[in-house]
Amino acid sequence: MINVILSHVVGDFAGWKKGFDDGEAFRSANGVKTIGVYQAVDNPNSITVITEFPSIEAVNGFMNNPQLQADMAKAGVVGKPEVKILKKF
Repeated sequence: MINVILSHVVGDFAGWKKGFDDGEAFRSANGVKTIGVYQAVDNPNSITVITEFPSIEAVNGFMNNPQLQADMAKAGVVGKPEVKILKKF
């Protein structure tokens, strides 16, 4: 399994959360399992999402999918996300 920790700032948490929730079918169809969604204590618009993928190929396919980029922009992601890709031992 591969875990991805993605952190980014959003313009408005409520708007982003709706977009995130609406994207569940897309994530599931791409083999993505959401482990947790977190807000920074000092900034509710600073979000971290932890996910699990079956393989690095699945990560690359999902992260390079134009629909993901469009969905993130529509949900109000500000700037480029910080992404950590980790292999669990």
